[in-house]
Amino acid sequence: MSISSVSGFEDFCKPEVITGTGEILEDKSASGRVRPWGERKVENQKLVELLGIARKFDSSVVSDSRLVSIADCASWAKFAEMSDNSRKLFDARFCRFRLCPMCCWRKSLKLFAQVSAVTDAILADKKVRFIFVTLTVKNVAGSELRDTIKTMNEGFKRLTDNSKYSAASGIFRKNLLGYMKAIEVTCNIDRNDFHPHIHCIFEVSPSYFTGKSSGGGYLTHSDWRQMWQDVMRLDYEPQVNVKAIKADERKKAVSELAKYSVKMNDLLEIRDKNKAAKTLVELSNAIKNCRFVTFGGDFKEYKRKLSLDDVEKGDLVHVETGIKELNAVAYILFTFRAKFGAYIC
Repeated sequence: MSISSVSGFEDFCKPEVITGTGEILEDKSASGRVRPWGERKVENQKLVELLGIARKFDSSVVSDSRLVSIADCASWAKFAEMSDNSRKLFDARFCRFRLCPMCCWRKSLKLFAQVSAVTDAILADKKVRFIFVTLTVKNVAGSELRDTIKTMNEGFKRLTDNSKYSAASGIFRKNLLGYMKAIEVTCNIDRNDFHPHIHCIFEVSPSYFTGKSSGGGYLTHSDWRQMWQDVMRLDYEPQVNVKAIKADERKKAVSELAKYSVKMNDLLEIRDKNKAAKTLVELSNAIKNCRFVTFGGDFKEYKRKLSLDDVEKGDLVHVETGIKELNAVAYILFTFRAKFGAYIC
């Protein structure tokens, strides 16, 4: 008989789960930055309150059961303590509601880790360059937001996809090797409208940075504005921000791209809760079933090679390492205490 088959042996070998110590959670990133667990959970609670009000204007914005799951999002977090005293998140339950500040934060961490891993892998194999681009349109009313996001996605396809041919972007596509696109939506509370825009990192061949007279494909800021206007079929020249990413600035660019897809801070702080709730209904209806993150070309291929899961639908616990098996010596359970706005063991 093997020792592992002895009754109770597996339970005996399981690491202890520590509770009730009164320790306040201080989860730090590899750079030493304290992660904002408490702040995000407080924002999550504010969202739950606002959703309750929003249901008075549109009951379809969230169901009873969904509201319960959002309220319960990350109400506890279990961390694995390693032999070197380091800690890693081992388990938690996230609601995955598109507008949940807690889940948006976890997705932003996941996106940062994935894009960093993909760009590292590409650079290990190829001599390429990256550019960071923000593509915008004018602010729109809530009733126009959904159609505007759809139009921006169509314009982006004409910019990057050879099957959606556009002469305006032909030169650019000759140098385009891959991209990572993230849609971001911010609310302008004073004007009562929304600002949808696209952040993207484009992987281009080095020839992009040589002049057209030399057979290259370099585009000036004016060229970019005209090209985005053409592929979007706009009757005005939109704002575009374009910046070549230097080697020491890559992580900063990835961090900018990986920001939350929907900024909820201003909305959650509006004193007029009815106004905030109506805006929340417009926003929720506009982004329903919209995809906010897209990989293309080399970015898509290397994401597949690295076996990275879906940013929006995948694992939100192991967002930075992807490692699910941890050699833990103990587990520490932290529970959110609303009275203190913190997670306490």
